Amino acid sequence: MALTANGIGSGLDINGILEQLMAVEQRPLQQLNVKEASYQAQLSAFGQVKSVLSTLQSATNALNNADRFSAMRATSSESSAFTATAEKSAAKGSYSFEIEQIAQGQRIVTNDTTEPSVGAGSLTINFGSYTYDNGGIATGFTQSSSVTIDLDAGSTLEDLRDAINDSGENLRASVVDNGTAKQLVISGTGEGADAAFTLEGTGGLTDFSYDASNEVGSTLTFLETAQDAIVRLDGITLTRNSNTITNAIEGVTINLLGPTDDKGTLTVANDRAGAKVAIEAFAKAYNEVNTTLRGLTAYDAENGRSAALTGDATARSLLGQLRGALGAVTRGGEGIGSLSELGLSFQRDGSLTINSATLDARLNDPDANIAGFFAGSEGVQGFAASLSARLDGYLGSGGVLESRQGGINDSIRGLDRQRETLARRLEQVEQRYRAQFTALDSMISSMQQTSTFLTQQLAGLPSISRNN
Repeated sequence: MALTANGIGSGLDINGILEQLMAVEQRPLQQLNVKEASYQAQLSAFGQVKSVLSTLQSATNALNNADRFSAMRATSSESSAFTATAEKSAAKGSYSFEIEQIAQGQRIVTNDTTEPSVGAGSLTINFGSYTYDNGGIATGFTQSSSVTIDLDAGSTLEDLRDAINDSGENLRASVVDNGTAKQLVISGTGEGADAAFTLEGTGGLTDFSYDASNEVGSTLTFLETAQDAIVRLDGITLTRNSNTITNAIEGVTINLLGPTDDKGTLTVANDRAGAKVAIEAFAKAYNEVNTTLRGLTAYDAENGRSAALTGDATARSLLGQLRGALGAVTRGGEGIGSLSELGLSFQRDGSLTINSATLDARLNDPDANIAGFFAGSEGVQGFAASLSARLDGYLGSGGVLESRQGGINDSIRGLDRQRETLARRLEQVEQRYRAQFTALDSMISSMQQTSTFLTQQLAGLPSISRNN
């Protein structure tokens, strides 16, 4: 109820008195607000806990992959000329590797000073391969397929370009204006010697005829010749029609970029970098959990200040359970059985630290069977799956954290009900106080009127001294 004016008859500051009285009456309401703020802080704190635990679970699941610990890596000593990747089936080894030429498609262009004429006619594109003599001169062409393009009268060089691009074949055409004349560039989109082509123009497209084995009278010239890649692997010459070679070394894909200046080296070795990164990410994620939980459950004795989850049994036990899980022994077959054997150990503050030398030695030891430890083997659950299942118990629907947050929300709803009840009672209290002070105001006003009347009557009585 809103407060109104001061007492009219008495001059009492009724509003001021009521405000002070109601401030006292509202203390329980303020206490409820303090409790709710505490509950909200706990909800926020458990939200932080869920976030860091989710990150830990993601890092844990990344370790539940045996392939991560058996990966192979292919490296090139001439990365500007070739790169390589290796599957886990690749065998370790070192190979000499030279690139004489890379595979490429054919590319031709019209004259750079005289723009070709375009009219009604047809252009047949024959696909196949050229034969060359010992001097590298094309001596013939073997056709495998063909396509014919027709243009109407009034067509332009751009129309021919579009018709080639729309033919659906392995060709790409473009028009380039060099400042003197427009040039038509026709490129094969395939690679290798079999990606060559000839052109046979008739009618208004006669100027576009081209055959590298018979260039007499042609207005087009080679920019690039269709050719296979030629490489030497450990001295053995290999010819391929693609710059991606997958069948030279089992499990290794080689990508050719350009000829080598010198003999290069292709090395295939164990790749443990990815596994190490995953283990380091796991340790970092756990340390975030440790830091977060320790901070949220701490007590500042010097300032007498509690954190959001100080004394919370769920938060206290969670960290202890996790530390126990990380220290457990898991045998996924022969080899290591604990994180400590990998060089991971706990510090006094509960954080994990990694002995990099020990970890590297274990990762490069085939008998350590790190894949079996993390991902399991022979029907035995590995460390990663076991820990992830435990984290599901915290994070999953109906899990520990959801139940704890549900209990806190129930407490907040209980405070809301108490607040509503208290608000109704406070309204009634204020109404009662106002009624009482209104009655008091009326009574004082009446007494003041009586006092005024009596004073006036007494003033009218004859004075005793005058009577004498």
